[in-house]
Amino acid sequence: MSLFQSALDFLAGPGSSGGASRDQNDFVGQVVELGDMKLRIKRVIAEGGFAFVYEAQDMSGGKDYALKVRRVIFRTEYFKLICF
Repeated sequence: MSLFQSALDFLAGPGSSGGASRDQNDFVGQVVELGDMKLRIKRVIAEGGFAFVYEAQDMSGGKDYALKVRRVIFRTEYFKLICF
């Protein structure tokens, strides 16, 4: 098991604790273009007051990323990409 997958499993916990599943999010399943990369959003890793963090996969190379998406303020989105 990779370090990335291990961290994702730890963050996901043994089950969802009340509320909706982390896979039930409008952004999950979408494809986003970031520069010359196309990323498919696989699931929500974390949600906070200012942003969501998603697990995303590069569609051409299959590499996994964590993608931080700030909540929309004045209809502007900011992305932060962390490579594992």
